[in-house]
This record gives sequence, C-alpha cells and structure tokens, in this order.
Amino acid sequence: MIMTQENSILKNLSELINHLSELTGICSYYYNFKGERIEIPLETKEKILSSMGFSIKEKDLLYWIEYFENYPWREVLEPVYVNTTSEIFLYLSEKYKNSVYIEIMPFEELSTADHNRNLTLNIDNLNILESKDLNDSKYFKYSISIPELAPGYYKIKVFLKAHSEKESFLIVTPDYSFNSFNEKKWGLHLNLWSIRGNRKEGDFSLAEKIASFVNSLEGITSISPLHLNDPENKYGISPYSALSREFKTPLYLARYSVEERNKEFFDYKYVFETKLKAIRDDFENFYEQEFLKNNERAKRFILYKNSLCPAIQEDLKYFAVFCFLRQKLGKNWQNWDESLKKAEKESLNKIYIKNQKECLFFEYIQWLVDEEIKTLNKYRISTDLGFGSLKDSFDVWLNQDIYAINAEYGAPPDDFNPKGQKWGFPPVIPFKLKQNKYLPFIKILKSNMGNNLLRIDHALGLFRAFWIPDGDNPEKGAYVKHNWKDLLGIICLESHINKTGIIVEDLGTGELWMKEELIKRKMLSWKVFYFEKNGDIFKPSSIYPSDAICSITTHDLPTFKGYWYGKDIELRKKFSIFSNSQADSAMKERHRNKELIIKLLEEEGIIKQGTQEIENIILGIIKFLSKTPCKLLLLYLEDLFLIEDQTNLPGTVDEYPNWQKKIPFEVDEIINAPVFRTIEPILKETGRLHH
Repeated sequence: MIMTQENSILKNLSELINHLSELTGICSYYYNFKGERIEIPLETKEKILSSMGFSIKEKDLLYWIEYFENYPWREVLEPVYVNTTSEIFLYLSEKYKNSVYIEIMPFEELSTADHNRNLTLNIDNLNILESKDLNDSKYFKYSISIPELAPGYYKIKVFLKAHSEKESFLIVTPDYSFNSFNEKKWGLHLNLWSIRGNRKEGDFSLAEKIASFVNSLEGITSISPLHLNDPENKYGISPYSALSREFKTPLYLARYSVEERNKEFFDYKYVFETKLKAIRDDFENFYEQEFLKNNERAKRFILYKNSLCPAIQEDLKYFAVFCFLRQKLGKNWQNWDESLKKAEKESLNKIYIKNQKECLFFEYIQWLVDEEIKTLNKYRISTDLGFGSLKDSFDVWLNQDIYAINAEYGAPPDDFNPKGQKWGFPPVIPFKLKQNKYLPFIKILKSNMGNNLLRIDHALGLFRAFWIPDGDNPEKGAYVKHNWKDLLGIICLESHINKTGIIVEDLGTGELWMKEELIKRKMLSWKVFYFEKNGDIFKPSSIYPSDAICSITTHDLPTFKGYWYGKDIELRKKFSIFSNSQADSAMKERHRNKELIIKLLEEEGIIKQGTQEIENIILGIIKFLSKTPCKLLLLYLEDLFLIEDQTNLPGTVDEYPNWQKKIPFEVDEIINAPVFRTIEPILKETGRLHH
C-alpha cells in the first residue's frame, strides 16, 4: 500500500515536471543529425527547470503551472508587444465597464523619435478575441490597433480608472531586414589576431590596409567579433566567448601598436597586458592634461558618451564599474561581497561617483575603440555577433535574472563532433527575457550594428537553443524554445535603424521552416560548399539561393587544404573526438567527396577532365561559388593561400591552438599576392566586380 502511494506521488510529480517543461518551452524530443528521434528524459527536464530557478516541489510546480496557464489574463497587459501592425492586447475582467484611455509615447531610453498618441476607447466597442473563465472572474481579451505608428520603440500607458494605470512596451517592426546591397558582391574574411605587418601584432590599422585593398576591388571585409574577452580564461581567447557582447575589446587598438615577438602564434596575454599598460599611461596624461581642463579632446570624449542611446549610456557607466570591481576584487563576480554580487543601480552609481577616475579609464577605452572602428567603417565592413556571454561576464552580472547560471549552451552530437559541444556560457531564460522587454537583447544588437553587414552566429538558436545542465555531457542536453518571432522582428527593426544588412549563420541541426523564416525576412542564409548536397551529390551552382552568402569553409571547419588532405579527420582522431572506426569511415567519405567535387567542377565546365592539382581545384571551387546567384561570396585568407591549419577545432580547448595561428604572410605580401590577380577576372566574369 505504501509503495503504491509512493508510486502515485512520483507519477504525479513526473506529470507536473513534464507539464511545466512544456509551458516553459523545454522540448520533449529532438531529431539528431541522423534523423533519429531523441526523447528527453525526466531527469534532464528537472535539471533544466531547476536552472531556470524553479523548485521541484509539488506545491511550487502547481503554482507555476497555474501561473503560466493563465498568463497574462490577470495582468491587463503583456510586458511587451512585438509586431508589424501596432497591435496590442488588453485582458480585462467582465466586471470592468469603464472606458479605456491609452497614452503612447516614444521609449526615450532607446532614442526612438515619434509623436505621442492618445486614444480613448469605449470598452463596448472593442473587438473581443477570446474569453477565459478563471476562479475569480471571467476575462476577455481585446485587440487594439494603434494607428499611424512608424517602426520603433514605444511606451504604452493604459489608464483604466482613477489612480489605476498599467505600462507596457510596444515594438513596431518592419517586415524585412535592411538590404545593404542589390548586386552580387564578394568579400574577404579576416581574423584580426592572425594578420601581421611592419613587425607589429594585428590591429585595426592593418585591418584598414586590407579593407582599403578589398574595397578597391568592390569587396566587403568581414571581421571576427570584437567583443571584450579575457585572454587568461581558457575559453576567453575565442572571440565568441565574451566578457561583454555590448562592449568591445581594446586588443586591436592601433594607437598602441605592440611589437611582434612570435610570427606563428598570437600571444593574447602578452598583447593585452602590453596594450593595457600603454593605454593606462596615455589615460593618466589625458585625465590630467585634457579631461580636468575640459579641452577639445575631453569634449569629444564627453560627446561620445552623450551620443550613445540612454540605455547603452547607462550600461557603459555600469560596465566601467564592473571592470573596476573586477580589477579590485577578482575576475569572478560570484566570489565578490554579497552587496556587490547583485548589480543594484543605486549602489553602482555611488561606486561610480566615488571612483570616478578609475571608472572613466574603462569608458575612455571604449571611446578609443569606437573612434578606430569609425575609421574602419569608411569601407564596406561586416562584423560578427557571438551567441553568448561567459558566466563571469558583465552581461550576465548586470542581467542575472534572465540567465540560467547552472546550465550552459552547447550542441548535440553530430558527424563532425560525435561527443557534442559545450560552449561555456549560460543560457538566456526565454520567458524572463520577455519579462525584461527584450532590453538586454536590443542593447547588444544596437552595440554591434552600424556597419555594412552584421553576421549573427548560431542564428538557429534564435528559434531554440540547446541547454546542457551543469555537470552533464551534451548527450544529456535538451532544446529550449525562444520567442523567435519577437527576436527576428527586433533584429529587422535594428537592422533598419542602423542601416545594417543581416547575415545569419544557420548551419547545423535545424528544421527547414526555421531557415525559411530567416530567408522570408531577407536575412542572408549561410551556404557552405562542403554541406550543399542533394543526398550524396553536390548541388549545381544554379540552384543556390540568391538571398544567401556562400563560402568554402567557416572558422569552425577545415580550410580547403585541410579538408582535401583530411587533416581535420586526423586531428579529431588524435584528440579522441573520433574513434579509430569513425576516423576510417570519415576518411572514406572524404575520398568519395573529393571525387564528387572534381566531377561537379568538370560537369560545370570549370576544370578540365583529369585535373588533380589542389591549386586548380580551389580556383575551380571559387569560380563555381562565384557563379551562384548568392548575393555574397565570402573567401578566407587561409583558403586563398592554401594554409592547412584551421582556425578553431570544436571539441578542443587546450589540445589545439584555437584562435592563435597567424597567416604566414605580412599584410603587404597579402595585398600584392598573385592570387588576387588570378581571382579578379573570375569575379568580373561572374558579375561580382564591375570595374
């Protein structure tokens, strides 16, 4: 009898966990890269719910289930509305009989300018969409369309009766992202740490030199993320592992060039520390001789801060406080005093005032970076937005309530990474991000736009992201759904505000409809040559889509030379990512693919029958991709110069020199290399170069 009762309790608890998991967006299954259905065990759901902040006690589960099932019926307004039609919804009980007065104004924190709107609406004339019976009353959902609102951010106040008002946030979005060019283009990707010249380490001045050259050939220069990172953190040297995605690294400031001492590898710690010391010396002079005297340069610094939208201006202040505290108390904010672990604005403002000079130093760094990026933006530049921020980052510290600290993002096992991937940063909790009106997401987008193009890494994660509970392997992870329509709408809006086109890295496991939704919004889908197949056969150039970017490789994949000679497979075997049998199988498939690539290029009339030389094969693939209708062809220096080592080997941290290997040529040698004279006629012939 006791055993039966215990089983009944456990069964009930299991049902509650499954139900709350569904309500919070935890997927109960997914299809892996082989097309197999993977069911998510109860234990994984329980751990993910716990990481979101839920207690797994029966009474708590019941409370949250009731909350989500009836949300937002008792709230009058949702926290935020994101749509193209200026439509909002009101939730009112049947007891409510008064007129509704609505005031709409620009949301000044995001600097959206428009006229105020005032509406007085009779409740009897409103359109009832649906109704719901709750234990205290019957509730009605009303639809209200706000006329003549341009795309932008708006604050809504609803006055129900005397001394009773509710607030919300309306984001009116365009249907599509901004179109930054119409004709076909080509581009060149740079890892700033990998370029060298004039006996100095890679910086913005060397990038500008290459960007000027690429611009002269009507091309676009693509650069890796510029997020602030920590060169002493084992994940930190990756440009995708951010201490802040809102603020940028000083690592590439040309104003403080660093002498090169290793021609093969970029020494992040040495470059960062050397540059930071030089900036500190310069700042001391700036503070005493310019800032305190309020001279012309000091006024430009103040103008920079005041020109930021108010929400980011405020974050810059708190970012400076964070950097100051990190320097004083240690790198992990979770080990700070209890009073400082939580980013309370009142406390942060006091710290800023008390330590103004130290905090100004970190604001000064951001100004210097901004100035040099503006110089680079004279040319056609594509920048990059990483998918997450590290657990000890500014982004997580400032917005702790939206992050699941006891989980991390990653990827399930696939054929390239049979053990899956763990990325080292905590997931954003979707319903909490919405409760925060998407402001953290908006500010990060704003901070990374303003160039010709922005690449959004792991764009399929906007639909659902793969969560791995702390201490577990990727095999024990699960997908969690996002409010993807809202996120895509906000991207489209920021794209237009900043006149920045959008590239989406939509590779990996994902359903076809997700990629179609991105394309529908005129975001450029990423097509990697290695993966563009119909079954076992490589696709012909004519059927590539036009709203797309095509490339031979990416930073996470082998260079063409590495691919051709199977170097990536050897490395995966060496580091036990592949077993011996997996490596043997992968190598056999690679040989088949090489034969199919040669056959493809022969059928397209690009190479002569019997061509085997790698130099001719790579040029053939460049011509093949350049022929496609894709708007942008992106080439990598590593492919043009037939470099074997890839930039990053997923699944490794210390085993492989990720993000460190330099290009073995100086910038002047790159610009004057014969390969550009070889590809120039290809670009002209295929309509990507017109002069």
